[in-house]
Order: sequence, then C-alpha cells, then structure tokens
Amino acid sequence: ILPSQYTTEKGLISTTHTFAACSEAAVGCDSGGSLAFVRIGLQNAVATSSSFRKVLLAGIRRAVRLLAVTEYTLEDGLLNDGDSGGTSEAKPPVESGTDYSPDARLVSFLTGLLLSEPVSKQLSEDDNTTMLSSLFEGWCVGLLSTSSPFRMISALTAAGILNTCPSALFYATSRVPTIANYFRRLESTVARRVWAERAATPVCSRYSQTMVELLCSVKRSLKMCSDRKGFSLPSNIRVDAATPLPFVPSFAGGSSETESWEGREGWVSSNGSWEIWTGSVEIMEVEWKTPPRSIVRTLMDGGEGPPFLREGCVVMRGLDWDSREDAGNEDGKDLYEQDKLSKEMAAAAANQPEGDEEGVEEDGVAHVGGNDPAKEEEHFEVALETSIDAIADDTSGDNDPSNDDDPKEDDADTVHKKKEKRKKPAKSKLPLGTVLSVEPWKGQPGLARRVRWHLTGEEGVYRYGGDGGRFDVTHVEPNEKETRIKKRHPCPESAEQCASRYGFGQRRICNVLLRLHRTFDKDVSKDDVECDGILEWPDFGAAAQVECTLHSDGAVTIEEKKLLYGSKDSGWEVRFGQASFVPGSLTVLSPTHDDDSAHEVLLGSNSFLVKDLRNRDDGGSRLRVTSEMRLSRTKRAKFGCNDPIHACLVPSSSQPLPLCFDPDCHASSISVSRDKRTVTCSSAEGRGTAYGNVGFTKGVHYWEVKLEKAEVGSVFVGVAEKPSGTAQGSSFGFESKPRLNRWHGWGFVNFRATYASGAERVYGAHCHAGDTVGVLLDCDSGRISYFFDGVKYGEHILNDLGCAFENVSPFGFNADGCGSGGAGQGAPSGIDSGRSGRYPSNGSVRPKALWPVIGLRHPGDRVTMSEKWMTSNGVDGATVLSNILAVDEIFCAYENVCEVSPTPIPDAASLPHWFVEESFLEYKRWKSERWIRSSTRGSGPYRLSCVGLDVDLDTNPFACAAACASIGLPIALLPGDKIDVKRSAGRILELQEEAVVLGTYQGRLFYRLVSQKSEGGSLMEGGGRAWFWDESEAVEGGLQLIGKGKGRSIELPKLTRFNPPNGGLKVVYVGGAVVRSDLEIFDGSSTIGTIPNGSIISSNDIIERRLNSCGVVRYLIDHEPVGRGWISSRIRGGKEELIVEMLPPNFENNINDTAVSPQYITPEDSAKEWYARYKLAIESDSSSQFLSKKNDFAESFVIDTIEDFTKLLEYGKVTGLSGFDSDSFIASTYGAISDVLPHNDEVGCPFLACALALTNAAQTCAQERTKVEDIGITVDAIAQEVASESISQVIDKLPSTKALMARIAMLRALNRRARFSLPWIPLRPAQEGSAVLGGLSGFGASLERAGRTWDVKSKSTWVQVPSMSTRLRNCRELLFPSIKRSFLDNVTDATATPTPLSHDEYELPREVRTVRINRLKARRAMNSEDVALKRKHSVFSQLQREMRGWSGATLRRGFVAKGHGGQKRAFKVKLVGEGVNDYSGPYREVFTDAMLEVTNIDPSGHSAIGVLEPTANNEAEVGDGRDLFMFAQHSESSSGERGVDTVSREEQEMLNIFSSLTHKNTEFSRELEEAIVFLGKLAGTACRHGIPVDLPLPLGIVWKCLSEESINSMDSLKEIDILAFRRLKEEDESTASSSVDAILSTQRRLLNSFAEGIGSALPVELLSLFTGEQLRDIMCGNPDIDVELLRRVVEYEGYNEEDEVISYFWQVLREMTTSERKLFLQFVWARNRLPLKENDFDAPFRILKDTKVSKSDVNDYPLPSASTCFFSLVLPEYPEKEMLKQKLLFAIENVTTMESDYVTNDVEVSEGWRGLT
Repeated sequence: ILPSQYTTEKGLISTTHTFAACSEAAVGCDSGGSLAFVRIGLQNAVATSSSFRKVLLAGIRRAVRLLAVTEYTLEDGLLNDGDSGGTSEAKPPVESGTDYSPDARLVSFLTGLLLSEPVSKQLSEDDNTTMLSSLFEGWCVGLLSTSSPFRMISALTAAGILNTCPSALFYATSRVPTIANYFRRLESTVARRVWAERAATPVCSRYSQTMVELLCSVKRSLKMCSDRKGFSLPSNIRVDAATPLPFVPSFAGGSSETESWEGREGWVSSNGSWEIWTGSVEIMEVEWKTPPRSIVRTLMDGGEGPPFLREGCVVMRGLDWDSREDAGNEDGKDLYEQDKLSKEMAAAAANQPEGDEEGVEEDGVAHVGGNDPAKEEEHFEVALETSIDAIADDTSGDNDPSNDDDPKEDDADTVHKKKEKRKKPAKSKLPLGTVLSVEPWKGQPGLARRVRWHLTGEEGVYRYGGDGGRFDVTHVEPNEKETRIKKRHPCPESAEQCASRYGFGQRRICNVLLRLHRTFDKDVSKDDVECDGILEWPDFGAAAQVECTLHSDGAVTIEEKKLLYGSKDSGWEVRFGQASFVPGSLTVLSPTHDDDSAHEVLLGSNSFLVKDLRNRDDGGSRLRVTSEMRLSRTKRAKFGCNDPIHACLVPSSSQPLPLCFDPDCHASSISVSRDKRTVTCSSAEGRGTAYGNVGFTKGVHYWEVKLEKAEVGSVFVGVAEKPSGTAQGSSFGFESKPRLNRWHGWGFVNFRATYASGAERVYGAHCHAGDTVGVLLDCDSGRISYFFDGVKYGEHILNDLGCAFENVSPFGFNADGCGSGGAGQGAPSGIDSGRSGRYPSNGSVRPKALWPVIGLRHPGDRVTMSEKWMTSNGVDGATVLSNILAVDEIFCAYENVCEVSPTPIPDAASLPHWFVEESFLEYKRWKSERWIRSSTRGSGPYRLSCVGLDVDLDTNPFACAAACASIGLPIALLPGDKIDVKRSAGRILELQEEAVVLGTYQGRLFYRLVSQKSEGGSLMEGGGRAWFWDESEAVEGGLQLIGKGKGRSIELPKLTRFNPPNGGLKVVYVGGAVVRSDLEIFDGSSTIGTIPNGSIISSNDIIERRLNSCGVVRYLIDHEPVGRGWISSRIRGGKEELIVEMLPPNFENNINDTAVSPQYITPEDSAKEWYARYKLAIESDSSSQFLSKKNDFAESFVIDTIEDFTKLLEYGKVTGLSGFDSDSFIASTYGAISDVLPHNDEVGCPFLACALALTNAAQTCAQERTKVEDIGITVDAIAQEVASESISQVIDKLPSTKALMARIAMLRALNRRARFSLPWIPLRPAQEGSAVLGGLSGFGASLERAGRTWDVKSKSTWVQVPSMSTRLRNCRELLFPSIKRSFLDNVTDATATPTPLSHDEYELPREVRTVRINRLKARRAMNSEDVALKRKHSVFSQLQREMRGWSGATLRRGFVAKGHGGQKRAFKVKLVGEGVNDYSGPYREVFTDAMLEVTNIDPSGHSAIGVLEPTANNEAEVGDGRDLFMFAQHSESSSGERGVDTVSREEQEMLNIFSSLTHKNTEFSRELEEAIVFLGKLAGTACRHGIPVDLPLPLGIVWKCLSEESINSMDSLKEIDILAFRRLKEEDESTASSSVDAILSTQRRLLNSFAEGIGSALPVELLSLFTGEQLRDIMCGNPDIDVELLRRVVEYEGYNEEDEVISYFWQVLREMTTSERKLFLQFVWARNRLPLKENDFDAPFRILKDTKVSKSDVNDYPLPSASTCFFSLVLPEYPEKEMLKQKLLFAIENVTTMESDYVTNDVEVSEGWRGLT
C-alpha cells in the first residue's frame, strides 16, 4: 500500500515522484522495458481522458492494419512457446509518407492496457463495450494477414477480447462483411487444419491450437449472446477433396448402453457400433462399339489442344456431314465448285502454257493435275477431311510468309520477277460458316453449334460431339479473304472417347467394403430395420454414405447417398459413364444359402442409365451400365426380441471374412491358391507382387501374414497402390494390364530392412519360415508399422517394430510442413523414401488407395494371409474438432465455479443437456460391467497417435461362449479365466506362457498374455496387448484352462463345420493320404503313415475337421492300421489336387444307425444351449446366496430414467465445499481407488468394486462397523483403506453412495472426451511467457521459466483474459491422473529422438553413447572428508562431466534394446571395474546413485556435493517435511536487503517479476546453476524413461511452481523454515510479504535452472496439467515401499505362493524399515522407489528358486542374488525365517557392485580401484 502522497482524489495512483518514474530513462531498453514504468500513468490517462482513449484506439487499429500487410517473422519476446505454423522473412510495410513499421510488442501492450482492470473499472459498461468492440474489430483485420505468426498473434488477441466481451463479435461482423465471412468459414478452416496435422498428434502446433482457441471463443460468444441476431455459423462444414466429411447417421440408434459415442465416431472399435462386410462389384461390359482413341489427349498432355468452338469461330463441313439424315449443300459447296470450275475454264481459255503454273496453289490445297476436274474434286475432299489421328492441316503453312495474302516485297529483284509473272485469277471463296451459338443436341448441352454459312446465308444446328461423338463441322482458321485454310483444328475428344479412355464399357471387378452402422433396438426377424453405413470403393479411392434396409427375409437394400471422401468430380467413368459421382444408386441383395459354410453371401444387381453418353453406331441410343454386387458376412442366428437370449445377442457384430489375394492382380511368377489366401512363387522371373482383395483409403487397419516358406530376404510384406498399365504421366490408363514383375509400394523385407523404390534401410527383426508379420496401416496419419510374432532361440518373441514409413496417407496433407512427426519417429517419408522432415503441401485432389501386397522372388517362397485382421474407419478432422468444442463447452460450465469465492455446484441445468445424457449412458455402461477397454496389436505403441483399434470387449458369458464355439473349444472360457498357452500362430511353444481371457469383439475371443517364461521382454515391447485366438490354436490342448474356470467346465456343443462328414472320406490322390502327427505341416510334425489311394475312411474314424494356420483343411482321424493323426483335403501348392473327397451321407458302407445329432450352424446356436445349462448351474450352485446378495447390492444402484439421474447429479455434492472443490474431491477419491484396483480402462475401475469400497469406507468412518460377511460381498481391503483415508475428513458431509457414483459417472464421461482433446487444447495461456496483451502483468514476456502463472494481485493491476488454457488449468483436478499421465507418456514417446538401428539387432546403435562411471572411486570419495574429492569423483559429477555438451535431443532418446526388459535408455553405462553388462540394471543404478549423492549430508550437516542442502526444518528437525532438501545457496547469493519503506508497490512487483536478475553473479553461483541444470536433466531423463528418483524437494517452491499452481509464499516458507514463518507471521502483511520474497528469491532463481534442465528432456508445458502433488509422485514415485503392491506384481518360478520360504520372505520384507526396503529394491531393481500403482510396472517382480543349493549342511546356504536388469531375485529355500532375514539383510547392505555377467580383466579392475587424485 503506497503512502497517501501517491494517491489522488479519484483513487487513482499517481506515479510522478516514484523511483520507477525517475529511473525510466536509465533502464529503458529496446525490448520495451521502459513501458513497465509508465504503465500506471498510461492507465490513469486512458481512464480519465476519452480523447486520449480514442487516439490510442485509432493508433492500435492502424498499427494492426500495417502489421497485417507485413511479412512478419516470429520473435522470441512475443511468442516463444510454440510452433508458429509457418515462417517468413520480415519485410517493412510499404506506405507512402512513412519510414517506420509498428512495433508488435507495443501494440500488444497498448491493447492489454485498454483491457486492464483499472481501466475497465473506471469506464461505464457502455463505454467499455464500445471500446472493446472497436478493438476486436481492429484486431480481426490481422486475421486476414498472409503472415502465419501475425495471424496467431491476432487470433490470440481477438480470442482474449471476445472472451472478455462476447458482444464484440456481433459488432464487428455487422460492420465488416469480410470479417463475417471469415468467421463463417472459420470452423471449416480449423477442421481442415486439424485434419492436416493428424500425423503429428499428440504434438500439435501452436498455430492449430490458436485457431481452435479462436473458434471456441466464437462458439462461446454465440452461446452467451444467444438472444442476439445478425450473425450465425453455418451448420455444415465445407472441406476440400483432401479432407473427409464426417459420418452423420440418418437413423437414430437405440439409447442403450450397447453403443458408445466413441465407437460411433470411430475413436474405438465396439460391437455395438460397426459391422464389417466385404465383397466385390462386377461392372459388366457395355454393349457398344468402343470409340477410337483421340489424338487430342496426347496434344493436351503436351500442353496443346484445340480451342473451344465458341461464338464467332469459323467452321466448315466435317467428317460426319453426310451421315446426317437431311444432309445437303446448305454450306454452299456446290456454289463453290461451280465458281471454281468457271474460273478454271476461263484460265484455260487464255491459252496458258503447259506446265507454267503446275503445282501452284489456287484454292488452299496443293495439287498437280493442271486443270483436271477429277483431281480438283479429289483435292477438295482432302481439304475437307479431318482425321482424328491427324494434327492440324499445314497445307497453307501459316508460318510461311509466302502464304500471306499480301506477300512482302523485300527488294527490287523480287518486284521485277513479280511483274514478269502473269496475273493469277481470283480464288474462289471456300464454303465456310460462322458459329452463332452453342446449342444442345437431343437434350445434351454443348454438343451442337448453330452456324450461318457465308455463301448461302442459311442457318442450321449441326452436331459437334452429339450422337455418340459425331462432328458435322470442323473448326478452321481461314485467311482474311476466306480462300485459304491457314489452320485446321482437330476435333475435340468426345465424352464417349474420354469415358472409354478411363475404362468405361470394359468389364471390371471392383472390391468393396461395407461398414454397417447397426441399430440393435429392433428385431430384424420381424420388421425391416433401417440403418446407415459407409460403402468403401478402394478402386476409386472413395467412400459413400449409404442407407441400408435389412429386410426380415434376409435381403438387404443399399442406397448410396453422398460421397464422404474421394473425388466427387473425376474418375467415376467406369461406373457412371461420367467423371462425377452420381448419388442414389440402389442395389437389392438377396442371401444365398449354404449350410456348410460359416459365411453368407448376398447377391444383387444394379443398372444405371448413363446420362450423357450415346452409342455412335445406332444413331445415338443411350447406354446402360449393369453391375453385380456380391457381399459376404458371417452367418448369424435369428433370435426374436421375445427370446430370452436376445438381450445377450444383439450387441454382437459378425466376424469379418479373412483377407485374401486378388486372383486377377498378381505377377505371372506367383500362383494363388484355391482359397485365395496363399501365394507361392512358382518361377524365378524377378520380384513378383500379389495384391490383396481389399484396399484402404481411410482409417486404421491391421492384418497379419504368415511366412510359410521363405528364403532370407526374399519376401516383401507391405502396401502399394495399384499401378496403371501405362507409363507414368500417360492419360491412357485402362489399355493394358500393369506389370507386376517388381516389388511395388512400401514394405518390410524379411531380412531386417524396409524397401521402397529400390531403397532399403535397416529396420525391424530377422524373420524366418513360420514367423508371423503384422502390418499396421494408418491411412489417416500416413504411417506403416509392423509387428513381429516369431520364435528366436526357442523363445516366443512378440515385438512392435515401430514405424517403418510415414507421410504415405492416401489423402496427402493439405498444409505446409505436415505429414511427419508424432509417432513417425524419423521413419523414411513415403514421398521420397528419405529421412523425414518438413514437406510442402501435397493434398490429394483425388485420394488414392493402398492395398496389402506380398512380394516374392525365390521359387518355393510361400506366404499365407492370416484370418486375423482388424479395421476401423478412424476419425476425421470435423469429428476431432467437434470433440474439442464439446470439452470446452463442459469446461465453460465450470468456469463460474472456478473462482476464488465458493459458488454453487454446476447442476444439470448449467451442464449441456447432451452431456447429461452422455453421462447417463456412461453410468449405465459402467454399472453393467459388461464392457472393458483394451489396446490391441493394432493400437500401436502410442495410443493417441493411432486411434480406432482400441476395442470395447464384451464380457457377457453368452458372447464369450459363442466366440469359443467359433474356434471349436470344448468348453467356454469366460473373462478372468487363466489359460496355459501351448500354441501360437501355428507354432508349438517350448516355454510356458500364461494368458487371461478378456472378452469378445466381432465374435472373436480376446486375451492378454500376462506371463512369459523368458527374458526377452516381449510383454513390454508389444506382447502385452490384447489379441484373439483362431481355431488352429484351440486344437489338441493348445489352450489349457488353469484351475477352475468361471464357465464351470460345462460342455460346449461343437459346430457342424467341425464335425466329420456324415458319409466319410475316400482317398483319391494317387500317392495316398499322408498322416501327420500335428495339425500344422512343419518340421516338427512327424509322418505317422500313409493311407493308400482308394481307401474309405469311415465317419466313425473321423474325429473333427479344422483349418490350420495356413488355411489348409485338415481332418483328425483314428484309422487303423495307421492310427491317430491329421490328413489334408488337398495337395498344398501346384494344382492343389484333391487328396480325399467327401462321400454322400447315404453311402452304403457308412450308414450310421445312430440318431441324427442336432445341427449347430452358427456359434450362437451352440452358445444358446450352453447358456441355458450355465444358468441352471449358477442357480443350483452353493454360492448362489452370495451371488444373490451381490446382485441385490448392484440393483440398489439402478437408475431407470434420465430425470432420476439428473436429480442424483444435483445431490452429489459434498456439503461445505465449493462446487468445484466438491467435484475435485470426488475425482481425487475415485482416482485413488482406481489406482489400487485392477482395471483395463484409463478412466477407472469396475463399478461394483468402487461402490463397495465407498460404501464400506463410509460405514467404517462413521463407526458403523459392519462385518464384511454380514454384507455378504467381498471387498478389496486396500481399496477400502484408500477410500477411508480419502473421505475421513468429510464423512459427515458426503452424499449417498449412489449420488457419488452418478457424479463419478459424469466425471468419467468428461475424462473420456478430454483424453482425445488434450493434444489440441493450448496448455499455456497466451500471456504466460509471451508479450501478447503485454504479458501477465504488463511487463512483457516473463523471464521466469517456472512458477510464473496467474496471480490474483497482478490481475487487479493488469488484464488476464479467460481462455481455453485457463479453463483447463482451473479444471485440471477434474481430470483423472491416469488420463493426464497417459497424455504425458504419449507426448514424451512421440517427441523421443529417433535412433537408427544397428545392423546387429542385439547391439546398441552407435548413436547411443557409452558413459563410463567408476562407482568404486566414487564410493571412496564419498567416504572421505575432502569436499573437493566428493565433488570431483562422485557419480553425479562423473555423469555431469561425461554428458557435458550433450544436447536435449540426446537425452530425449528412448531406445529399447532387445532383451533389455523394455527399458528405455538415452545412453549406455559402463561400470568401470565391475563385471556387468548394461542390460538396463546399470542404467537405472547410476540414476539412483546420483540422487543418493545429491541428498547425502556430511557429518557437519552440509550437502556432500553442494547441489542440494537440507531445509531449515530438516536441520532443526522441526515442523513438517523434515526430510526435505532445497537448492543449495551461497551466503553471497542473496539479493541483499532492500528498504521496504522506500520501494513502491509497483517497484516491488517488478522486483518479484524479475527476481532472477537481482542477484550477484559469482563463480560459485555459475557452477551451482550448472549443477542444478544437470540435476534437472537427470530427473527429466529418468522420468521420461520410467525411473522414479528419490528427490525430496519442497512442494511449494518446487513442484507447485513447476505445475504452475498459485502458491502462498507464507505456506512455502512454512514448509522449509517454520521458525522464520512464525517470526514473519507477527509482522504486518506488506513487510512479511517482502521479507518472504527476499528469502525465497534465490530458490526461485535456482528453480529456473532446474526447470531448464527438466525442459531438456520433458515437455515442461505439459506439467501444468498436474497438481504439485501429482507431479511430485510422477517424478519421484512412491516414497514408501509398499509391500502389498510389490506382492501383487510378483511371479514365482520354482516356488508357489503357499511355500513356507515365500511366507518367510514377505514377513521379513514387512518387518524391514523404510531405508532397508529401499536398499532391497535397489538390490533387485537398481532403483529405490516403486511406481505408484500396479499398471505402472514395466515388468513383474520375479522370485526364482535357487536350484544349485545343497541341503546337506545348513551353513552352506548361499546369499540371495538378484538380476537388476530383469527385476528378479534368486532365493535359496531357507529352512528358517531368521536365516532368510540374516542372509537377505547382509546381501542388501554389503553387496555394492555388480559382478555376475563376466570376469573383469586386471586392467579394468586396476582402473576401478585406482587411487583418488
């Protein structure tokens, strides 16, 4: 508070005599620092003088106009925290009378000045609105600038003004139509930009975030001013051809929990959303005569061509003149002939000498016959003839001067010769005409011309392309006298010729894919059901939205409505006979019946009458295109709505047919099998290519292929466009078959390389015969990735190989610099096969399609397309933008409750109605516990970079039973069942694997591997993602249930297709039927014997029929005398001759007298019978009482209507808390419970477990201690403990559990949307860290790197406009920690520095540098008393020296080496003198050792290495946080005492803002800052690589500042020095605040250094998403070693949970102190802190039995040993607990080196133990 002499009568502040005003000239600088001292003076002037305000406003508007026409370069001071979206060179504006350019910083400062709170408070509401509206209009001019950086500045400023004054939008748009048009196009513009940057997700540019910010402010203004009219946004989004339109369903589906908005929009795959049908459309040959090819197209390809025949052009009769019905001489040809004949006769009468004028041109046509009339007629016809293959007639030679009417006479000799020549007679005028107008012909526009003939004066309409391409006239250019043709133009290409050139009229087979958006609320068996869908035409690179009618008789009607993507105006000739797409095509398909097949084929035809094409031969009749559509789908059982099983069946979607190869598109050296799933190289004719039968233009797709036989480097697996038959650049694309004798497209070669356009690079893994390769094609992001499933050295390896190519999107990228980034990881570009970078705009006008391809080059190579594949349509730009707007709308509802003062909780009226409905559906889905979310192999490593193939799995028992029946399992496996996996992808596994059943999707049973008995790290490298089994893996014990299953081992009826044929089999192959021991045909399958030709195999001898992994039909038989084994139905390869044929059922030798068994055609038929028995078993079970109580408890949470749900939302408030605090508390409690409960979804835990935990916690805290057995339901003890701890303080204020669960469901719905929108929301306000609107306080860009966020004090003196980022920060506590952590992980993974692979896949690349650390020397130094030695030889100092000069890109490297347990690394560690290889253990060890040294305290109580020092509370052991450390500081590092009485409030504020500059620079401070920067680098690198570090720093002055939380300085002081806090608490507020700032100024300055170091490895901007506590937990992990958490992730090898020694071990671990537990964790894992929750563990804790121990002598028991690289403990079987404790404590306290890998040589040992120098 300033003294009274500084205050005027009006309450304004006078700055005339302040120190700041006197110092303005001295400290002013070019960056605008002088403005800081005149801020208050300018505010006073603006507030008191309307004239000055108007002048200032006019100056801002003029400056914005000048800056808008300037090519502006982004400067660090104005916007320094994001991508500008473009760069350009700065050029001064050109304006007459001026020689200067406006300063953008000054304009931004003055704008902030007008918006500042002191000014707005002094103005009336009308004056303030008028000023802000004019200011908004002025800045809107900057939105039209061609400079991207200035557009960003203008957009940020305009959005800030609009958020402050929403009515300004209507003022500007009503006055300036250009601005109104800009905002009307804004949503479409932003949607296109979002789509253009899809490849970079989750790292989006600052430019796109700015445009999203502007659009949200416009939407918010329209909503807040909904009563005002005059401006509105259009309802439809308009996009270019390179941007797809959103899918908007025409038919509303059911509102049940079976469908989620995520599945409908394409974010995830779900049974209740889409059903996939595949097929083809055969376009029949058109009955017409193909027109000849026009030469005009060749001319046009070369840049030439005939001009348009328009009004005023001259014509003469053409080729088709005489083909007219009324053909005559109306053009005057007969008059011309008569006149010419008369003139020739006159010339003959003049006795012309013979041969004198022979060869002279008389009528424009050269002839040599003298006066022969016959020859003259012949030459006249030649003059009229216009051939299609001829170029222009050059008889007149119009470039020859001799052909002019008046030849030039250059010299006297020429004139003299002319005079000597006899004068030639006048030439006859040619029969020419002039075009009067362009006319239609038989209703076809533009195909005729109205002509007036010069010689006769007659008029007529003549064909010019009509009647199928006939030309009655031809376009000519005569001389001035019309006696000579100077140039004759060829006839243009007719519509028929053009259509023929693009394939019209030819037979063609096009593959299609139908995505059916099913509605499950109607019974198809009774009523016709209407639904929407997407019909994809990959041959055209397009897809159409269709309306489908599913008829009760099984027929389907498909009508194409509109094109969602693809070219609308080109390329459709083959279907419609015209270039443009024609909506409205109707096809009715009828089902075919085949009881033996698992699939159903629908057949239908379509006929289309071409509008503009005519048949030339029959006088112009119209043409008709007929096509036949064939679609295949999985057979489905038909259960009515009244059937009890209907509720279980309806959410399931049919399983798509397997991908196969196109029999018409493969090289001649490749043969395709009968089932079209296998290709074989039959001859060595180069590198042959075979194409798949389904292509993709949009969406995300994953499929797998099996290398059945393969030589090294001879198999190519990838994608490609279908090549045309002609050379590149030619316009004739359908004239010949393409050449496929080379590898096309982009792909992976099985000798560890990628291949594209002849270029190769090291990639992936070595593949061999029997391995499976998965292909992930992300058409949206333009990336191709691969997944490896194979066996190496006996271990089953599952590995995501990462991105192989980027920038291959079929749409292209319609913005500069897009196409790379995100999850691309520096992969080669698909455009030029080079390293990725920034590419120019290359949006495709006509999107292409990419097809699965296989390339083979060695005879005998064979590849099979697996049955396993997934596909998703993905999301589009408009859908992404819609989700962003939805999240901001929800945040806006919270905006009023995020103020400092408590306000009511947002009720259902304030929340958007659509969001309340969505929350209700979320509640119902959550309560049903039927759906679980899981990633799959197709999800890729970065889930936000590739969306669409995460799945919502159905856990319903009926659905699981149907999926089990489809693969021939004898019993049903239900979710949660543990399976011993013996087979995988056609291989018999040597090592044990354990999987857990998850659920079903599209009728397939999904599982997740949870344990592998190997050290390959497959579960961390992609093997831990969900996948599904096929029938080849479910045979002969391939899947064995562990323990008692949830399906109660009820027999599952076998499907008919697995049963043996009723009539038996007959061997028909000459060589007989070979019987092998296994279903698969590989080296491990031995030959049992051969059944000779002609033998009959009785149906009683046939056990079952199956397909193996290669698609071969095999029969399991038990036939004497051969025995039990498998035989094939056909020969593999070649002509595939039959080996056995099925005999008819009534064959005389195989009459089966037994009763006919029931037929199970579909999996649902089998599951229906099983489900009935399952329900009876449950009802009769002894545990039914428990299930009844559980169901009763669940029924208590039923909410029937949305009205009831709305009321519960309003009641779900914690009494006594503000609305925002209440929801934040609920979100925090729910997040804590979710962390300790097992779950697969990022938004939390199962419904019942959460409700039980909350209910029992509430009862326990309320002292109503009800025993668990009284409730009758098992409660997770840890979850209940966490819930009790969370709600203990507000137990009397809690609402009912049901209301809490409703509120949690609403928060879950919010988090589901926020998960996908976070990449596009700006996380840092524009004023923070920049000079937009003058920065946060009017002082421009802050110099602070952390902790400079919103401040209530500065808000009262300046402006802090609302924005999306402020709303996000205010609502960040509503977001679950798992959502925010997932976003951070995705961003850090996407920003990792790419690391090229080494040629040896088990060697680290050379880019991964080696750091040599001598821990032996470091320990001796740390035990000495010499401070200099400690600071020189500590591990921390050694790391700092080794890594000096390393860039942030080196630290951001995240390479995962094979066999290293999935540990990411930036460098390799070499521990000098220790015999250990760095398989990740030493890498983690150096981080742990360095952090221990940093917090090490010497005997004097000071920091051992001078980086961190204990806080005052730590030294005195008083107050809270006695274990905390703070940044070390020197006695001279303080900024010194400042006289508080002599410093004004303005000066004090500036001192706080620029506190990092007000200190003394010394050599010690420089070294200290460097050390703290390096400490930040270590902490950031460890966090990036998932290594929690023990870094106990204060919450207030470090972690909250890093997360940009508003802090209280006194609270921060109390945390580190409670005695100083108590002393200053007794002083007045202003004095105490100044003293606290002086004490904490050094810590703030050093915090900048720490934040700078963290910023080298982590995106610091993202840290503001978290609270200080959450950020501390992320970086430091759990400070307490939770034994129960460790026990939940343990795996045993050689031991069981019930073994006595295991019981001893856990007892000893619980009895250990915290420090001993940290030593134990470092002993087994090379880290001393655990992750926060079970899902954060990269690897399980493994306890292995020491099998080398002899029990003969108790004293011989060795110490336990550990492998830190693989988190494993080798534990001898100690007979007593005390012995185990003694041995374990001795090991963890004394074993300080790693010596288990190899024997260290003497030189290295001597180096490690060398003396300290």
